[in-house]
Amino acid sequence: MKYFIGVALFMAFVLPRSLYAVVDTVNVPDYFETGGTEGTLNNAVTAAINDGTLNNKVFKLKAYGLYVLTGEITVPVGKKLTIVANEPGSDQNSAPPQIAWSTSGTVTTTYNFNCFGDISLKNIWLFYATTSGNQTGTSLRIQDSPDTINGQRATFEGCLFDYSQIGADASGAISVTARHFRGTFTNCYFRNCSDRHFRYYGRAVSFPYQSTGWHTDSLKFVNCTFANMGYVIMQEGSEYTDFLSFNHCTFINTMMYVLESPWWYWLSVTNSMFVNTFMFGDIGENNGNPEPGMFRIDSVSNFGFSPPFTDAQRHILLSHSAYVCEPWLVDWMAHNPYSDTASTLMDPKPAPMLNQRTKMFFDTTVSGQKVWPFMNRQNLYDGVNPNLLLAPSDIPAIKRFLYFKWTNNADTNWAFDPGASLAQSWPLPENAKIGNATLRTAAMGGYPVGDLFHWDKTRYNSWKAQEATEKTQILYWLTNGITGVVERPGIPTEFALSQNYPNPFNPTTKIDYSIPQAGHASMKIYNLLGQEVATLFDGEQKAGNYTVTFDAAKIATGIYFYKLQYGENSITKKLVLMK
Repeated sequence: MKYFIGVALFMAFVLPRSLYAVVDTVNVPDYFETGGTEGTLNNAVTAAINDGTLNNKVFKLKAYGLYVLTGEITVPVGKKLTIVANEPGSDQNSAPPQIAWSTSGTVTTTYNFNCFGDISLKNIWLFYATTSGNQTGTSLRIQDSPDTINGQRATFEGCLFDYSQIGADASGAISVTARHFRGTFTNCYFRNCSDRHFRYYGRAVSFPYQSTGWHTDSLKFVNCTFANMGYVIMQEGSEYTDFLSFNHCTFINTMMYVLESPWWYWLSVTNSMFVNTFMFGDIGENNGNPEPGMFRIDSVSNFGFSPPFTDAQRHILLSHSAYVCEPWLVDWMAHNPYSDTASTLMDPKPAPMLNQRTKMFFDTTVSGQKVWPFMNRQNLYDGVNPNLLLAPSDIPAIKRFLYFKWTNNADTNWAFDPGASLAQSWPLPENAKIGNATLRTAAMGGYPVGDLFHWDKTRYNSWKAQEATEKTQILYWLTNGITGVVERPGIPTEFALSQNYPNPFNPTTKIDYSIPQAGHASMKIYNLLGQEVATLFDGEQKAGNYTVTFDAAKIATGIYFYKLQYGENSITKKLVLMK
């Protein structure tokens, strides 16, 4: 008995305290159930900080509750703040709890959360305004910390970031002033992050204006929507993000850049929908290389600083995504009162999906080989209107704002139904579900492009079951590059797969195949155990004859099989790699 007691005491001493820590759930009362008391969340968090239990507390907020801040909530160095609520349903009483600001003139509204440590929010509605609906210029700030190895971590799931204008430090809804920030956003909605004056403020994540020395290690967005924004991501000066990814995201009505600055290191944009991005348009100053509607790439030599990587070491993937500038916006650019009288050089023009310089990085080859093999684009749909069911677009307000920015720079609010946020209406009035039949199967696996969680919940539930497989494929493409698929002349009459040539081969071989009708096709490589080792193509293809190149430089000598799948039909053949 003494032996077991001794072992237990020893283990309690040497093992991390977190393994034994008891996590307490604190049910925080809201404004209404306390008879109009403000600061209940402030008080609950402060009490946990003061008694040293913050890391072991989960603060649970009430569905459809209102939590009125009376000051910023600070997360101390080495601590973690966790705030959660139940996942909202489809009725008003299940609405996410909303955190808003007091109307008191004595409250400083610079930061709603000032994080020197970690923060995790789940199913929370952050309203960047007072309870009377006035925008406050607030940011959720990620501060620097002595922990320069692990950095600050922020995790957001099912959160709304609503009605954020220019921040006090000229950043965004999330302000990054840390050397090693790591952020994850899952099923989040950035709604009406718009500014009445600045076309380039109202951002999701941003370094502050003219800041230096800050850095983001990783930033990931999955099933997120960004509607009515100035920018989405802002990189300032020599500050940048090592790894940035968007999967199944929807971007609607971005006044300027979706992704500002061209100095991407590892960037992945997949299965996403871009609608009316860079609405300000090209106004003639870009010498035939206009700002694009999705993102841009430039050479390391043009960065203006020296990053720890070369162009050859950059990994950029743009796959299974769509872009459109809607007809009403194209028409307004051409026929508003300003454009009707302006010189042709100053007319605003719709932004292209990608500009020529960006395409050059994706497409340049020498002797048939890609110059930048780890920068790739595939399965893109340019100019295809998604026919959103009910877009979050106040078209007259957007037209008015654009006209003012093109002419006299006057201020006006162009947000979509901010009153719904003030009233905490649930569900929100918009519905960005895609109606276009092509785009409803354009993502990997035949899913719709864009955010499935918010706008296509039935398809989301199915997609979730294969998320891990999809993630693995995206990472493979991003890391290893995409083997090129080239269309050959002619109209096929049958489904066919040819023997690879040469065979045996080292390290590349070509495979010809034919698709008689448009549909979903895939070409995959398997080892003798039936394990998938490479995907050469997986997506929608029109009827045609194709040649795909398989580069086996990174796999071992041996016998492999390649399989062409088209609908319910498949053909498998053997190939031999000899090194």
